Amino acid sequence: TTKMRTTTTSTDANTNEEEHETRHEKRISQVLRELKIKTGVLRRLSKEREMYEREVLDFTSRIEKDERIDRNDDDDETNDNNNNNARQRKQCLEESKAMVRDTFVRLEKAFVDLEEFVETLVEGKEDFDVRDEVTGKEEFRLAKEQVERVKPSLC
Repeated sequence: TTKMRTTTTSTDANTNEEEHETRHEKRISQVLRELKIKTGVLRRLSKEREMYEREVLDFTSRIEKDERIDRNDDDDETNDNNNNNARQRKQCLEESKAMVRDTFVRLEKAFVDLEEFVETLVEGKEDFDVRDEVTGKEEFRLAKEQVERVKPSLC
């Protein structure tokens, strides 16, 4: 009976060790997945903000161009069409400005979220210490790069 208990205890220890390794591997996988998602969100919002800022510049220059043309044109029918176009462009300009503000707020939130997550990993504040396994991965490198790329545009 002593041998059976030792064997059973040894088997239980192996099972517990395997379960711990499996949980640890799952945690690493979860962390890498979360890094990838947060990095993608930050990248997408950064591009979205740039796109809306370009739209604002584009609509502004079109409106200015239309206003210069209107001042030089005496044709009433053309002026009516230009006025309608100008109103539509101004409305689009205001919508784009609103989207720049909205995107900036979401970008700022995503930035803080990813930056804090990266810092937490570097400092090893996770439930399972996955720092060594995660900080050497491509996902971690890309996350840090994205944080550094976006940081200057938020100041």
